[in-house]
Amino acid sequence: MIVDCSVNYRGHPNLGLYDYLQIPRRDPKPWQLGDLIAELDANGIAMAGLIASVVADGVGGEIDPIGAEEIHPMLAAAPDRLFGWVGINPLTTMETVRYIDYAVRELGFKAVHVYPHWFGVPINDRLYYPIYAKCAELGVPIGLQVGTQSPRSGAKFSAHPLLLDDVAFDFPELKILGLHLGHPFLTEMLMLCKNHENVYVVADAHPPAHWGSEVLDYILQKYWSNKDGARKVIWGTDYPVQGFAESLRQLRDLELPAETLDLVAGGNARRVFGLDEVPAPTDQEETHA
Repeated sequence: MIVDCSVNYRGHPNLGLYDYLQIPRRDPKPWQLGDLIAELDANGIAMAGLIASVVADGVGGEIDPIGAEEIHPMLAAAPDRLFGWVGINPLTTMETVRYIDYAVRELGFKAVHVYPHWFGVPINDRLYYPIYAKCAELGVPIGLQVGTQSPRSGAKFSAHPLLLDDVAFDFPELKILGLHLGHPFLTEMLMLCKNHENVYVVADAHPPAHWGSEVLDYILQKYWSNKDGARKVIWGTDYPVQGFAESLRQLRDLELPAETLDLVAGGNARRVFGLDEVPAPTDQEETHA
């Protein structure tokens, strides 16, 4: 059961970044349910995590949110195929806490998503602590873009993976997901995964062919201090940054042992996001439009 844990609801608004990285531009319009399900089917993907992201035009710039209500109809129409990340603005702390509670309890979102660099506040700052506490209370993971900020984005470096050490220590019940491998601080990100049971790395955005030997050695548990690396790495495309077919091809080309590949490509996501608790559709349910 393949799970792409990170699919953007629409293309990234900062198209200049796409030009800088020489990423082919894809349609920035929001997904239509039928189109997304068709893409998942064509690539053998059982479920996808749809991100209602919140970005900004650089630190202090205009904020561009995708509301939980905007993608909720798609999630409700296909609960066996899609789950939701609710994106947040960490600067409005208590408003954000109430918003997370609403999205998870009433709309059924499975995770919280934040791009810290766009807001310029270190991820171990006290501003984030009520947010972490709410996620821990609700039992949902929080994913944070850690590592470098996006090139030429006007964002501010504020999420070195090592800052998660404070968070993991202070909130041992909270599932913490470091997005985008923590690049270029892979050593530090993987060290945190080794040291804390509640820290995971999401291997998205960066194509599997570029993960490098350090990530692969961690997944394969090559060193004596690494007891569960295969259970700590979660694959995703961050579509449209990666396409489904090419990312999966590269993932399979790594020639991981079958059991390990099953974990990275879907098993870990099912466990961390609680996807095995999603009821299977019945014959009476409508097919996806």
